Amino acid sequence: MKGICKLSLAMAMAGYGVTAVAAVEDAGHVNMGPVEVVPMAALAIGHDDNIFREGEGALANKSSTVVNVDASAAFKAQQGMSTYEATLAAKNTSFTSESDANFTDYGVTGLIHQEFNSRNRLDVDFDLGRYHDAGSTIDGADNKEAPEFTRTRGGLKYGFGSTEAMMRADLFGNYNKQDYQKTAGDKEGSDRKTVDYGTTVFYRFMPKTDALVEIKQRELDYTNEQGAGYDITSYLVGLNWEATAKTSGYAKLGRRYRDASASDVDRQGYTGWEVGVSYMPVDRSLFQLSTSRDYGLESENPQTADFTQGTASSVSWNHQWTGKISTNASYSYTDEEVQNRFGVSQKDRAINQFGLSVDWNLMRNAAVSLSYEVSDRDESARQSGVDANGYKRNVYMLSGTVAL
Repeated sequence: MKGICKLSLAMAMAGYGVTAVAAVEDAGHVNMGPVEVVPMAALAIGHDDNIFREGEGALANKSSTVVNVDASAAFKAQQGMSTYEATLAAKNTSFTSESDANFTDYGVTGLIHQEFNSRNRLDVDFDLGRYHDAGSTIDGADNKEAPEFTRTRGGLKYGFGSTEAMMRADLFGNYNKQDYQKTAGDKEGSDRKTVDYGTTVFYRFMPKTDALVEIKQRELDYTNEQGAGYDITSYLVGLNWEATAKTSGYAKLGRRYRDASASDVDRQGYTGWEVGVSYMPVDRSLFQLSTSRDYGLESENPQTADFTQGTASSVSWNHQWTGKISTNASYSYTDEEVQNRFGVSQKDRAINQFGLSVDWNLMRNAAVSLSYEVSDRDESARQSGVDANGYKRNVYMLSGTVAL
């Protein structure tokens, strides 16, 4: 990333790992009246030594050459301080040694930032498309196809009060639903939905530093499984700061309470947090740290109706060595319990992931990237009959991106 100059923009990227496709230095655009169109294409080839992410059984350590083909077109418009963007994208993933696992994702995403005036603003984002759970299978070795689902996701945040005022507030809401295709061996419990909403109130007690209070409700639900859902209520307090031109961040700490949809399950509460920090010692180098402790849906296997409770942390470093060459390094660690709908722990899981990429802007509209990612997942069962599946996985990718 060249010429990073705003930490507030960088904070939006906190928690994300290394990407296998480098961004071009200057994508350019095609003018269509008030709308700018940016078409892009990318090709990546590499090797995955555990494409099904299994540590034992018939699918363990299956390796293959991987080929990714991406095509996208971004439509952008701006009016004053307000911006509008929608992107149509498709991505084909092919495994030369396991063609049954091939899949194609496609969808449309969008971002809207509307500045009504200095005291009122609205941010909207959405994602509609057909996607797949990469690394999972519909029915083990009997059906190696990746589970396919339709995603309907949208979010909005309305801000009231000037960002420089002593008091301001944000109202927010998000909706995310995944409907899985009904195929042989696919459990009804695959369909899932998350709805959350709440408010954050900021009080500026120092220049560039706000105290905050946040209250939010989140509903986690497996829509085809009766009684398989939780309502999570969070009460958090903390700080939001941009202390210097080099440092910004947020820190929230409080209590999260979980109410189960299943009968005869007691309410549970525990301490949770959300922290994100960006540090830019020089304008060509960026460090980011994020950590959170929360509840979530079980994403490792779409054919279960389990939930997670745990901590996820990540750190990344982006450095621009020259005007053309940059590197990205990231590390993440997840420590969580997998629980059933009654809150009974099924297994413990620890995941270590490390990623590294080198990006080279060959020309104004073309870039190449060489990346490596390693994952090490360790699981231990707490109940008899529970499948504890630990594995290791290494992925190498060489990719090229061109703005057409």
